[in-house]
Amino acid sequence: MSDQKAIQSVLAVDVGSTLTHVCLLDVVDGVHRFVARAEYPSTVHEPENDLMIGVVRAIQQLEQIAQRPMLQRLEQPVDPTDPASVAEVGPIQLITPERDTGEGVDLFVATCSAARALRCAIVGLTATLSVESAQAVCDSTNALVTESISLSKHMRRWDNQVLARLREDPPDVILMVGGIDGGPVEPQESAARVLAAAYDDVPAQRRPIVVYAGNLEARKAVSALLSPLFDLRVVDNVRPNVYTESLGELQRELASIYERDKLAALPGYERLSRWAQAPVRATTEAYGDVLRYIARRNELTQGVLGVDVGGSTTLIGAASGTTYQWSLGAALGAGSGISRVLEHSGIGHVQRWIPLSASDDEVRQRLENARLRPQSIPQTMEELLTLHAVVRQALLLVIRAMRQRYWSDAGADAAAVETTPPFDLIAARGGAIAHTPQEGLLAITLLDALQPVGLTRLVVDWASIWPQLGALAAVAPMAAAQVLERDAFRELGTLIAPIGEARDGESALNLRIIRSANGQDKGQVTEVDVPAGVIQRFPLALHEHAIIEVRPSTQFDIGLGRKGLGGKAQIRGGSLGIVVDTRGRPLALPQDTRQRTKKLRNWLENLISDVHWPA
Repeated sequence: MSDQKAIQSVLAVDVGSTLTHVCLLDVVDGVHRFVARAEYPSTVHEPENDLMIGVVRAIQQLEQIAQRPMLQRLEQPVDPTDPASVAEVGPIQLITPERDTGEGVDLFVATCSAARALRCAIVGLTATLSVESAQAVCDSTNALVTESISLSKHMRRWDNQVLARLREDPPDVILMVGGIDGGPVEPQESAARVLAAAYDDVPAQRRPIVVYAGNLEARKAVSALLSPLFDLRVVDNVRPNVYTESLGELQRELASIYERDKLAALPGYERLSRWAQAPVRATTEAYGDVLRYIARRNELTQGVLGVDVGGSTTLIGAASGTTYQWSLGAALGAGSGISRVLEHSGIGHVQRWIPLSASDDEVRQRLENARLRPQSIPQTMEELLTLHAVVRQALLLVIRAMRQRYWSDAGADAAAVETTPPFDLIAARGGAIAHTPQEGLLAITLLDALQPVGLTRLVVDWASIWPQLGALAAVAPMAAAQVLERDAFRELGTLIAPIGEARDGESALNLRIIRSANGQDKGQVTEVDVPAGVIQRFPLALHEHAIIEVRPSTQFDIGLGRKGLGGKAQIRGGSLGIVVDTRGRPLALPQDTRQRTKKLRNWLENLISDVHWPA
């Protein structure tokens, strides 16, 4: 498959913790296009306990949809020396390359995020600096911090209960940090002696991986103490001095451990790898590649903000130029991750987003049903709105970490710290997003959680295909680019969101829409004053273009850095057209339950014309 010209048909799969997605790509009129997709509940855990069962069942559904055989049952053992043989997985085989009869595919690529997060314990000298840096690394990888141990100079803060927990329920990884390069070595040596003594009689298979990212001078001593007992990895000091952070090597090491130790240990993963003609990629890594490509390809000056809300993980990534920043909420999601969302936020912070009258117990029951049945799709408006409340809160937790890590200014006021910087594009994906038919609900969920500012385009991964395209790009970059640009986006429209505060009903901005002369409205001009405290929608059809002129009041800034400063831009439409959000930043919800419910309903009704509220 090294000859890219020979690749015509592609089968791409993404195995998530909740759902397994497959899609078929093929050449149509000389370019690669999306053909069909299917999904099936993932079968990583009990009772099936084999991810390939879900992969095969999803492909079988795709065969029915596309009317194209891609699998066949193995009758005779495959000769591994025969280049014409097909790839074997148990009694089922993938037909590859594509046959003259149209059966099979030329290429199979895969991504996976079905493994549980790495459980990490951080051991550092103080609660600040190195420990904070290690925590930041865990926030950017699929790692969940279960213990954070800060030690005094003389190691008096080792707690017997902590040591007992580390022995009885060992984490996957222990991160050892602390000390600047060239500083004292004794603290790291003492910590290493304690860990060696604690795990001396623990069976080797239960001992955690130890990653040392502390004082460079202590590497030799730490290695001599720990190497005989542990799988020890040594990377750059996360804090070589008090003014410098160096997180890259530790990020890469944790990502590698997740892929090689967690993902590779999944039942069926080895067989999935045998099917794939390229290494199986972690979903988050592949999605990050797609975001970087979008930012470069479209020359987005302010970049792209990508969000991925899965059943057990929520990722937010920001790509601009050569820079990629991201934060990952391990065990925070809209399925099994609901428990941790509630643990971090409390039921009240989730319930505040639901525009319905319901008791805490009713909301908890709906959330527990969603957690226990993460593969189900909401069947009622109550279930759908409750699920989107969780999505908002998961995104809020992760975007808050992004703001604190990358976008906060020590001298900024509280409002600035709670504000997301401007982006040209917001690209959203995830099961809860893809399965929501009301695009207005999708838009308001993103607006509430991310609170974007300025002029932004909203797009959605409607086919659950973006990570697979990232994996495909490693083998056939042109095919991935063609599908991404032609078929991968559902365009919701253009958002205008000013920063500022005013009383509801006061003037927020004047909007003038000049439609393209070649459109249906033949250059029609629409001018409207938009009051503060509302979300309003103005039609601009998909593929239709317009020039907009925005003149904010002296209380609002449309992202240009000064209140009252207006601007002009050329935009294109989408299924929602133009959405104007004058609720201000940061968004403030009324404390009174009735007032809040009324506002939430009004905002949603302005984006969805046919809301049927429960009686």
